[in-house]
Amino acid sequence: MFARPAALRLYEGSTMLSATTQSTPEETFESLLKFSTDVPTTSLWFQQLRQHWIAKYEEPDTDAEIALGKGTTFPDNDRTERLDIPALLRSQPKNVEAEFRFHEELFKKLKFTYVEQKAKEGFLKRVLDIPPKFPTDHEIEEMETRSAEKKNLLRAKKAAVRNMREEVDRLIESVYHGHAALLEQSQMATQLYDEYKQMDAELQELNSRQNPRTITIEEHERAVEEQAAAIAELEEQVNHWRSTLEYRQSKTKAVVEEVANLTPKRAEAEACAAEALRISKSKDPKLEELGIWYKEQIRLLKQLQGLKDIRHPSSSQVEIVYDLDGVSTCTLMLSFKRDAKSLSGWVLDAKFADIPYPCPIADLLHTANTYFTSLDDMLSLFTREIPLRVRNLVQREKEVEDVCAEYEGASYDPEARELIVHIDATGRIFVIRIGHGYPRDGGSALEVVGVEPRMMEVEETEDELAGWKTKIEKNEIAKLKDLVAILE
Repeated sequence: MFARPAALRLYEGSTMLSATTQSTPEETFESLLKFSTDVPTTSLWFQQLRQHWIAKYEEPDTDAEIALGKGTTFPDNDRTERLDIPALLRSQPKNVEAEFRFHEELFKKLKFTYVEQKAKEGFLKRVLDIPPKFPTDHEIEEMETRSAEKKNLLRAKKAAVRNMREEVDRLIESVYHGHAALLEQSQMATQLYDEYKQMDAELQELNSRQNPRTITIEEHERAVEEQAAAIAELEEQVNHWRSTLEYRQSKTKAVVEEVANLTPKRAEAEACAAEALRISKSKDPKLEELGIWYKEQIRLLKQLQGLKDIRHPSSSQVEIVYDLDGVSTCTLMLSFKRDAKSLSGWVLDAKFADIPYPCPIADLLHTANTYFTSLDDMLSLFTREIPLRVRNLVQREKEVEDVCAEYEGASYDPEARELIVHIDATGRIFVIRIGHGYPRDGGSALEVVGVEPRMMEVEETEDELAGWKTKIEKNEIAKLKDLVAILE
């Protein structure tokens, strides 16, 4: 690839000859003497290149050097022309091995290129020696026929694959929905199992607290019917309160609209009232004092009756607000309309709006609409009886709540007005019925209506329930908690 200098070839020949023939000491000495005399006069190309670069970088930069790049030279392109190989080898004998490796690598690359070229040439020669073959018309028709058959077969397979994919999609969807339903059912089963365990634990606790006895299916059915009746009654109450709420909301809306309509007339009414007062004062100086006396009397009557406020939403409606205990209140809504068939010519209806406990007033409505002959008497009945009944109800319910809070085994059914008390010491259960008149009527309104299990004394022949009635009268029991305290 590169031309070898003659001096280098001569030196290599002499070196190889000296390696093959045995040299004498005189010849070796002469060669070393000649090498020592030639080396000082030899100027290596690398030294010249170094001096040239140093001188070039010491010179100032020109515009051309800035554009082209300072010191941009490639001395390796003319390696064999400018490099003094013999002098280099004489100065450093180890360079012979480097030069040998350089030519060895160059020969390996040349040999590989030659082998690759020969392989390509042989391949192309063998390919070109094979004669070309052209298909006939018959072969082309057969190939087209086979191609059409293969295409039809491919279409059929594609259709079958598409059908199979659709079927697999349907199966996947059905399996997904079935798995989801199975998971939901498993969750429901787990919840039902947990509820069953909880209810079973509660049942065992109840069985441990109460006397074990066998309960028949009929008793269970009766208990279910009673609970269903209680639920139905509660639903009726909820519907009643819902209708009351809707009525109150509609009435409030109507009142707000009426207030908005009457507000412009307020100034005119106040002016007329001031004018009327002026005229009345001019006629009778004591008229103002009489008005104040009437107001005080009305306030006193309201206080004595337990009334907090009386409102008239319309000409056929009256709202009476009762003060129960100085803190809580309840509102009674009275509405009346004319009816020629009734004895008084009026039909009265009444509802509670915000009473804390359910208060039955159906008997009062029946009495007023059946036996009274005037609307004033009907309204008087309600204003007289409702405060007593409501206060009595609130006092009774609070006393029952205190008893239930004090005794752990006590529970109250407000619909039947029955207090159920479980005595832990004896394991007996007492059912106490509280009358409408309690606590106003005292112990006469209390009655023991059920005892489980019953115990009959030997000397006494009367029933145990009657015996408890006698005990109430004998001990002069007036409070519910006093009766609960003597149960055994």
